[in-house]
Amino acid sequence: MKYELIFSLVIFSACTLPAEKETENSPKKSNTTVIESSDANAATLDTANSIPLPPVQKIKKPVGIYQSLLPLQDKIEQTIAFNSDLSYQLQEKYIDKKDSLVITEGTWTPSDGFIWLYKDQIVRGRYKWQGNMLQYYSPVLKKVFPMKPMQDAIQNVAWSDKGKEGVVIYGIGNEPFWSFEYNNKDTLSFLLAEWDQPMKMKISSSFNTPDSIGYVAQNDSTQLRVTVFPQFCHDGMSDFIYRNKVRVQYNRQVYNGCGIVYK
Repeated sequence: MKYELIFSLVIFSACTLPAEKETENSPKKSNTTVIESSDANAATLDTANSIPLPPVQKIKKPVGIYQSLLPLQDKIEQTIAFNSDLSYQLQEKYIDKKDSLVITEGTWTPSDGFIWLYKDQIVRGRYKWQGNMLQYYSPVLKKVFPMKPMQDAIQNVAWSDKGKEGVVIYGIGNEPFWSFEYNNKDTLSFLLAEWDQPMKMKISSSFNTPDSIGYVAQNDSTQLRVTVFPQFCHDGMSDFIYRNKVRVQYNRQVYNGCGIVYK
């Protein structure tokens, strides 16, 4: 028991901060007195002799969609959505390579002055703030590239209200103008600009592929096939960006546009 006490005192002495050691050299009446005087002295030390702790760095959390053209070895249009649940959707479009598109989803976390992207516990990218501007950081070039904040289409009041009305998926396109809705009653509604009323049909089947979901409605003379892709999309008519690309096949005619998945 005696040796254990001596060993404990040695360990305690080795781990004590300099300010605490100075206190221990002063006269003391009991262990209780030492602890109390140490706390009191630590609070009243001359600030000129103390070393201030570094302030805790708080990193602003990005929420929303950002986009940039990265002039790396290959020109890449990078679009990323930071979600409030710490998940992200990253799209990298290689400008000089036709139909070359990479979609990555994972989690993000702020640490050490950066916002880190992770996919299966592997770092997928990093970003940092310069004032209110989010920047992509290239560890290879040791350079940063500004990211432009984009307007999420779901922020449009007209589009957000559709979700409250029971719309599950909404799609829109132009040249010619068209729109479609999939509501919570399992009905597809498709409208072309020259029609007075939308065509409505019950969904007869659905399908999934590695990069899309789809729905089919048909009768003896008409087939409506809708495919939704997890790709960022511009409608060409506004500054809004959509989180999904939509393709509608009405019989043999194909229409491409953008969409919103509400649920």
